[in-house]
Amino acid sequence: MSFLDDIPVVLSAARLVQPLKDAPGAVTVIDRAMIRASGARDVAELLTWVPGFQVGRKNGATALTTYHGLSDDAPRRMLVRVDGRSAYSPYFISGIEWAKISVDIDDIERIEVFRGSNAAAYGSNAFLGVVNIITRPAADTPRYRVRITEGENGIQERVLSTRQQIGDVTARLTVDRQGDNGLAPIDDTYRNQRVDARIDWQLAPDQELEFHLGFVDGRARTGSSDVTDPERSIDNTTSFGQIRWRKQLGLGDEIKATYFHQEERAVDAYTIPFLTFLVQQGIPAPVATFQMALLGIAPNGGVDVDYATRSLRDDIEFEHLLHPHSDLRLSWGAGLREDRVTSAQIFSTDDNITIRHARLFANTEWQAGPRWTLNAGAMLEKTNDTGPRLSPRLAANYHAWPDTTLRAAVSRAYRNLTPFERQADLRFYESSTGKLVRQSFQPSPGLRPERVTTREIGLRQEWRDGRSAVDLRLFDERIEDMLRRDTTATNATAPVLSGALWNGESPRYYNGGYAKIRGAELTGLYRPTHDTWIGGHYASVDINSNDEFADRSAPNEQFSVFAATELFAGWHMSISHHFVGSMQWYTQEKYRLKPYRQTHLRLARRFAAAGVRGELAVGVERFTDDIADYLPTLTRPTQAYATLRLEY
Repeated sequence: MSFLDDIPVVLSAARLVQPLKDAPGAVTVIDRAMIRASGARDVAELLTWVPGFQVGRKNGATALTTYHGLSDDAPRRMLVRVDGRSAYSPYFISGIEWAKISVDIDDIERIEVFRGSNAAAYGSNAFLGVVNIITRPAADTPRYRVRITEGENGIQERVLSTRQQIGDVTARLTVDRQGDNGLAPIDDTYRNQRVDARIDWQLAPDQELEFHLGFVDGRARTGSSDVTDPERSIDNTTSFGQIRWRKQLGLGDEIKATYFHQEERAVDAYTIPFLTFLVQQGIPAPVATFQMALLGIAPNGGVDVDYATRSLRDDIEFEHLLHPHSDLRLSWGAGLREDRVTSAQIFSTDDNITIRHARLFANTEWQAGPRWTLNAGAMLEKTNDTGPRLSPRLAANYHAWPDTTLRAAVSRAYRNLTPFERQADLRFYESSTGKLVRQSFQPSPGLRPERVTTREIGLRQEWRDGRSAVDLRLFDERIEDMLRRDTTATNATAPVLSGALWNGESPRYYNGGYAKIRGAELTGLYRPTHDTWIGGHYASVDINSNDEFADRSAPNEQFSVFAATELFAGWHMSISHHFVGSMQWYTQEKYRLKPYRQTHLRLARRFAAAGVRGELAVGVERFTDDIADYLPTLTRPTQAYATLRLEY
């Protein structure tokens, strides 16, 4: 799909290939040239180029991304898709875990970010937005590719990719290892090892089969000086297999079917010395020892913690694209998904928690006249936890002039809740006696899905056949039945250390929140050539909520400017500058972040010799200053790096 680099279309806004001016909402497209010029090592970093997004790092291995705030250290109100496969992992706490995506950034063709609810096309997880990652076809990649990166703070990458063709089958295999030393001042070094494969099989001129396979092994240091969260190593593995069949029916009509299986595992176990724990709670050592004796707990007693998790997902989807009339296009389909989740520590049971999900969807585009494009769509979903929910959308685009479009849209969406939100039951027992000493979270039965109603109007002005444009989005997003936490009497057996360690209460969720999010987003891009551009965006967001944490979970203002150019033959330079106003991540009431700025520079020399294409790039991240983008105590340092790419 390299031909799409210079065509202003989107592939995923309404599950139809559309010009940007016909899409039912605001979409930011980041193509392959922009990805390379950014110097980013993962997709999460690229979202700083998208208005309304907040990006932070909880630790070296964990990137946090959210759109319009309302996120703690486990973002879960936005969907990420890779080649039609949901990368949303709503099993335990977080819904988006960027480190578990196996695709190498150089294998990405383009990223389409739909800004706003898109549940009509992709279901409940697309509550406030969708990031669609589209990879390059195997045939459109070099036969051999190598990338080596070395930099400050332990930055290290080793990537090897090969493409092979046998008859009508083309395959790409990419293996890589990536890591750095994380944030200061904590011990959070990480190393990710990834394998990703894509196989394209042309069965017939009108029929093709795609196979996608991936594996990620992430090993990271985590923890703190708190005895309940000791410094340790954790291991996460993710593997998946996907098959997608397409058949062209003529005149742009197409049917396709997709099935994927995914498995995730985590290993994280440690022991809390019980006496040390009591002393840290402010209990004098002699008193703590006496209490332990009364309870029959040995002096060397402890609490064994084992956050081992396992999740399995099977998903199948059928989709039909058709043109029932010359001015009418339709995409409809259905899907089934089953998730099985296991964690004895988190759910206080060894049994699987099973979530079954069925969906039926349709999206249509009607060219109602020379000036009007109407989009309508809806997703009907049902799980074994909730009854049926309908998420509809209606959008109208008025082309006042050939390059000027006014649009208006309204939609309703629901977010199905995670197993953790509904059924978390974290109980901790003293290992020698089996006595319950704390319940740090309790189940929350009877919860309703969160609901958002979105209204927006926009203006898009294009130049140079759509390659340059200005886009304005004004929005009003009203979230109801938003989850909040409260602390109530536990539903567990009576605490054995009441008044000393645990007062018999623990948190749970309830549907008591609302949030009104209003604001404006302005983006602009001037791109005279494929490798030369200057662009930027500005976002103003105001959150009014009955939860004081939510009010401050997005900055009132933020902006970015980015540019790239060829200085002279073979020499390319890019620069980006970002400003983020004061904010705090949800529930971090004591840790409001100061406004910060960050600037990235990159200079690259491209060359070719004996059939080998190469690029040597040097860059500096945050060269103006260290920044804190999650907690004030955790800083991301200035980092310089060098990258060598070779392609044959």
